[in-house]
Amino acid sequence: MATFWGIELTWSSEDHLLLYCCRTEKTNLPELLDIDWNVFLEKARGESVSPLVFSHLPEIAAHYDIPEYVTEELKKDYYLSATKNALIFEELKKVLGLFHQRGIQVIVMKGAALAETAYGNLALRPMSDVDLLVKNGDLYQTDELLKKLGYSPADRSVDYVDFNSTYLTTLDYRNPAKNSPSFHVHWHFVNSTIPNESYIGYIEMEDIWRDAVRTNIADTKTWVMSPHHLIIHLSEHALRVTHSLNKLSYFCDIDRAINYYGEDLDWDLLVRDTIKFNLNKMVYTTLYFSHYFIKANVPEDVLLKLKPKRFSIPEKIFMRKAAENKRTPGLSYLIHLSMNKGLVKKLKFVGRTLFPPKDILAQRSYISEADMNYKHYLNRIREVLSRVFKV
Repeated sequence: MATFWGIELTWSSEDHLLLYCCRTEKTNLPELLDIDWNVFLEKARGESVSPLVFSHLPEIAAHYDIPEYVTEELKKDYYLSATKNALIFEELKKVLGLFHQRGIQVIVMKGAALAETAYGNLALRPMSDVDLLVKNGDLYQTDELLKKLGYSPADRSVDYVDFNSTYLTTLDYRNPAKNSPSFHVHWHFVNSTIPNESYIGYIEMEDIWRDAVRTNIADTKTWVMSPHHLIIHLSEHALRVTHSLNKLSYFCDIDRAINYYGEDLDWDLLVRDTIKFNLNKMVYTTLYFSHYFIKANVPEDVLLKLKPKRFSIPEKIFMRKAAENKRTPGLSYLIHLSMNKGLVKKLKFVGRTLFPPKDILAQRSYISEADMNYKHYLNRIREVLSRVFKV
């Protein structure tokens, strides 16, 4: 029985089988008893890994008697993901092609950057939108080009963007045409409705652009983050408050990226920039659980270099809950809270979480500032407190 943080894990049979399907470095298929296939299917979908599970069905079926309806449901998920992603990449090709013609450098982020490369199969990495990173100076031209393709920001106008904001750093572009994906245009890779002063100011976006790697995505020349910056970003993304490591797909992204880049991933640069960006607690935590949950090939010395000298009580609570497989959305707020040093900063952090700037709350609610009223703040407080009580 595996032990993490002094806790003897009692994973269910369904969990063990899912973890096996998530790993790139395979061990022997676990000998499991009493698999509830309804629970297994539900968990595979809840963890956003059902297409990945489908790809492992032949080897699983050689050891277990899988009900036909489970196979059919996983097959549907796989082909639905394949079809949806094919349409997304068709549209992405148009966008990247136009950007390339206009000389706008864009970095393709997260799922769209991983599906073709690290996963090697569009169907295996479900996506609901496309994340693109542009430079501040190119945002207005990006807005113009996307509008030419029928897209417009659904949350706020580019004219109201505050590049100094420590909250949301993205615009959500949508097209009314059927099957068109949403494009999230970022100018910073940190994007949240909670304040991020404890680390966002340490992150030099110039470093991200300087180290970006030229590649092909959707049959088009474009850019992706360097391997070390990609892992840093995926780790931070997995620990956003609304995520809190709650899906195995976050670990799969990291595991696949590590496996894909191999020796091109410079772990020394990863450690250096993680510490420079003041993200060592977040990167350590995500890599720690990626390593121990699905055997991601994270060197032990890297974990030791990133490991905080001490863990606060909230951080210990998070680590213990995650180790117990209680990965509840909102749980990572404990880590974000601990990253704010001192009582005054902690209280300020909580206050700014409950009462974000009016424009940020309006953007998150997809309404204009003119339509904002006290009810939206009451809903915000209710939302935050409901997550706290769940934790």
